[in-house]
Amino acid sequence: MVQLTVTVTTRPGCVPDYISAFRDLVPKVLLEEGCLEYGIYVDSKDPRFDNPIRPDTVVLCEKWASIEALQHHTRNSPALNEFRRQVKDIKITSSYTLLVPAGAERCSSTPSK
Repeated sequence: MVQLTVTVTTRPGCVPDYISAFRDLVPKVLLEEGCLEYGIYVDSKDPRFDNPIRPDTVVLCEKWASIEALQHHTRNSPALNEFRRQVKDIKITSSYTLLVPAGAERCSSTPSK
């Protein structure tokens, strides 16, 4: 299993349009083989937490059964390609973080003595 988080910065005031387009995408992607979760989030304004509020930022959280399923989605999904066309003038930047379950990766180098 892998989890991908994508932090997207939109043009000022365009977060609602980005969210709307993403919500139209979700049911289609959830039908793709290997998709376990597919959601969109914004920064919480809960005063009990001191996280910064980024008004033009959304975070996409995806969980996939395998890296192969995620790669197939990113390379071959007609729904994702349509979404990309819809938001191309809204999105300014995006950054990606791929996560794997803890303990799944091991250090490849041998410590020196």
